[in-house]
Amino acid sequence: MILRIALFTTAILFVSSSFLTFADSSSSSTTTTTDSSNAKIVECPVSGKAPDTFALCATATCWTLDGVAYCKCEVMNEESISISFDYEENGKSKNVCDLLLEGVPNGYTVSTYATPRQVETDYDPKVEKLGPPMGYYTCDTRSGTQAYGAQCDGGLCFKSTQGKEFPGLGYIKENEIVCSCPPTLSNSPGFQIAGPWKCKPGDANENNQCCDQSYYNDMCGVTSVKTTGTVLAVNAPIGTARVLSAKLDGKPARFNACRFQ
Repeated sequence: MILRIALFTTAILFVSSSFLTFADSSSSSTTTTTDSSNAKIVECPVSGKAPDTFALCATATCWTLDGVAYCKCEVMNEESISISFDYEENGKSKNVCDLLLEGVPNGYTVSTYATPRQVETDYDPKVEKLGPPMGYYTCDTRSGTQAYGAQCDGGLCFKSTQGKEFPGLGYIKENEIVCSCPPTLSNSPGFQIAGPWKCKPGDANENNQCCDQSYYNDMCGVTSVKTTGTVLAVNAPIGTARVLSAKLDGKPARFNACRFQ
């Protein structure tokens, strides 16, 4: 229990350095930017009858331009979880759940989190047909070399990208969407990303036979995002996905896992 609380705190601290700015200089409405350092975790939608569309970026890879990562994410319709990202607009207190609702008629959505079925040990690719199985890779930065990933919780995603080609990401299907996410430099002891799983879901990963060493080297070793076209994976601090999944799903999370020494 102590470990779970510590990991959950780590997840909050990781995204607490993020800021969301929602401003339109051509509009008479005013929106203030809120530091999320005191943010809480929320589950959306608040009402069971409300729309539940969001973007799931946990397994996404991204392409960078001018210091911004553009990530090909999945469009989902189910309950999700996120840092609340509290802000005020026209005197009203709002958070990420309000953004999700307002995005439905206005051509955008927000990246929040739900458990990706592809990384779970009981995923059935033949029945569920969500693509090949995946696993969570632990990128170890304890040696002192920090690396970049894309932090997508709270990222804005625009429906205008669907059904079109996008630079560096190729064709965006109707059930996909491009989200803009800030690249983040990892802190020790490291971070986790989703990547290929070469075995059946739930198989014992003896000697990392189920994991891709080249993918690990490439995605865990991005030390600069200055070059246009740098490819990143969406990341989170070690253990964050497990804690958020357990909170959202109400049961312990069981993931395919890769860890190289």
